[in-house]
Amino acid sequence: MSALEAALALLVPKGTPVVHVHGTRPASGTAIPHLSPGEQLVFLDGRRLSARRLRRLARDAGLVVDRELVVLPDLGTPAFVVEDAVESMGWFWNAFATVPPGRSRGALLITATTLLGRHRPLVGWVGRLVPGRMVIAHRP
Repeated sequence: MSALEAALALLVPKGTPVVHVHGTRPASGTAIPHLSPGEQLVFLDGRRLSARRLRRLARDAGLVVDRELVVLPDLGTPAFVVEDAVESMGWFWNAFATVPPGRSRGALLITATTLLGRHRPLVGWVGRLVPGRMVIAHRP
């Protein structure tokens, strides 16, 4: 079971529809199933800067966004699913962003990046730049 499947099992009821978004234009082929009031839907997008795109897709479908999560490092190889909030991303960055052991080439650059990324204003941008996003929405 991948981290993504495990997260879905914890976050939404079994059988909740999951829609892999490849585009938001009508010709993109993104089919949104019909939902009864109160039913949830999960949108997954593997492209960078997809937060606004998924919120707009949910709004245009008449859905209300409940949660936005970041899938790290990406949807293809998920290891972590983190709430896209400054507090959660800050905790994750501080707990897991380190220089890999035994790595000497580029260690100074990686160290500088991890230290800079611990500043609150920058942590807010991390979730937007990661190429993996999950949005949980429901029909009101």
